[in-house]
Amino acid sequence: MKILGANVVPVSFGLKTLKEAVDSAFASYAKNYKDSIYCIGSVLGPHPFPMMVRDFQFCIGEESRQQFLEMTGHLPDAVCACVGGGSNSAGSFAAYLNDPVDLIGVEPLGKGSHLGDHAASIAYGEPGSMHGFRSYMLKDKDGNPAPVYSIASGLDYPSVGPEHAFWHDLGRVQYEAISDEEAVDAFFKLSRYEGIIPALESAHAVAYAMRWAKTHPYGSIVATCSGRGDKDVDYVIEHYGYGEDHQF
Repeated sequence: MKILGANVVPVSFGLKTLKEAVDSAFASYAKNYKDSIYCIGSVLGPHPFPMMVRDFQFCIGEESRQQFLEMTGHLPDAVCACVGGGSNSAGSFAAYLNDPVDLIGVEPLGKGSHLGDHAASIAYGEPGSMHGFRSYMLKDKDGNPAPVYSIASGLDYPSVGPEHAFWHDLGRVQYEAISDEEAVDAFFKLSRYEGIIPALESAHAVAYAMRWAKTHPYGSIVATCSGRGDKDVDYVIEHYGYGEDHQF
């Protein structure tokens, strides 16, 4: 972003997660609303921001749907994508909502199911409001947003886009959770087998697709890769080496 000329202001308070970044963006906009504009890259915040971001990301789902039909002559059996705030997954799923296709949102289970060790808002959260929208939210004992964690920096958010909550309540989208270890394993496997280094966020979806494939040997699944892993390579090498401990 700096190379493109942006003035980047890092978040320096709290847990320095996506929640604090959104807090900072709202605070900055409230002080300078006359000569600035609020933008966000996830389906969060008050209307119309969740709708706007979903529609901007809709090309992911529409292009995958068209290309899969052209390549195979039929639709996939399932589509999966990672869910933190839920932007790329909302765009991926929107194109398939009226099709007989299973949709799976993949949340970060992190280190485990204890509060503070993950960011799986739908799996472990309850209804709540923050940042101008109502959805599922991970709460502490006082009802405030709980501390969250994920190896993937884009998934560490204590709530989820409101449309995801709607799809969950309708039963249209199924939400599953993937741990750090599973995501790292998928990171290395996609890199070695396909030459594609995924973002750790995307690796959660790849890990679920690998799990799904084991029980659907004749099925087809589309896994959305929401970003490249360039930003994560140094972290992965520092903490996990070059994949020596993983079987290929």
